[in-house]
Amino acid sequence: MRTAIYCVSKNGYETCLKIKENVYNDLHIYVSERVANLLNLESENNKNLFVINERMPILLEKTFNEYDLHIFVAATGAVVRIIDGKFKSKDTDPAVITVDDHANFVISLLSGHLGGANEECKKIADGIGAIPVITTASDVGGKIAVDMLSQKIKAKLEDLDGAKKVTSLIVNGENVSLHLPKNIVSHDENSAGAIIVSNRKNIEISKIVPQNIFIGIGCRRGVSKEHIIQKLKYAMEKCNLELSAIKMVASAWVKSDEIGLLEAMEELRIPIKFFGKEDILKMEDLIEEKSEYVKKTIGVYGVSEPCAFLAARGKGKFLAKKIKLDGMTLSIFEEEM
Repeated sequence: MRTAIYCVSKNGYETCLKIKENVYNDLHIYVSERVANLLNLESENNKNLFVINERMPILLEKTFNEYDLHIFVAATGAVVRIIDGKFKSKDTDPAVITVDDHANFVISLLSGHLGGANEECKKIADGIGAIPVITTASDVGGKIAVDMLSQKIKAKLEDLDGAKKVTSLIVNGENVSLHLPKNIVSHDENSAGAIIVSNRKNIEISKIVPQNIFIGIGCRRGVSKEHIIQKLKYAMEKCNLELSAIKMVASAWVKSDEIGLLEAMEELRIPIKFFGKEDILKMEDLIEEKSEYVKKTIGVYGVSEPCAFLAARGKGKFLAKKIKLDGMTLSIFEEEM
């Protein structure tokens, strides 16, 4: 988790060091110019120390989306003003936590569930001997929110608004469970539909998409970002899969500088991993249609099947062994849940 911590006082800097020593070994510390001068701190001697020489709101314009977690050793009210206008959506915003100047309280301020602020708040408080302050209704009431449930099973929420409504029902003590007849299986992974048995007109429904799909990709040199995105969406649609179910895309080492592939994954916000020649050679038995051209070019008979299998560590099954799509090959592997 990429973490930044900010302080504007001498006591605040001591708290920063306390958090660094007890909770996060690798974090970036931002200190005000006044504190840096007071304590003779020099960023040249510490690659993880940054001296703030501009107004905090201006700095946050640059750093807000660069980190997964922001910790402010400052008054919560001041932090609210600083981050105002920078947060967009609960499924993309980073976590924001505030800590008082003397490390007595740790407050989860923003992205408590999906951003992980609540969990990190507890971790920090435990590490420095402070009191965690969490105000989300589901946590306070000892109940689990839909977005927290999706995070715990490493899934992605399809509908944030629906999740909010269902969580509201849970918080207010409503029953959102469903007791099915014996002849209806509730966990059949091959189900094409779902039946809701109820005489209620308005029922709030929330869909959670597990991220357990791994894609192996092989492509010709110079393929465009648009082409890759279009074909990936087509392949997922063909297999009746949500695009948001993709946990990772994988390819061969020779594609680590393929601009179109890198840009496509950046736009789709999907992690990408590249496997070396030796790793792929060990998995060549998976390749049903061996390509002599690919073998002659890069030394292996294929890319997509081995890479999809390796990315998922072989735990699961292929949903599509190889799909050929205009200069691309895609393999779709479903990880066991």
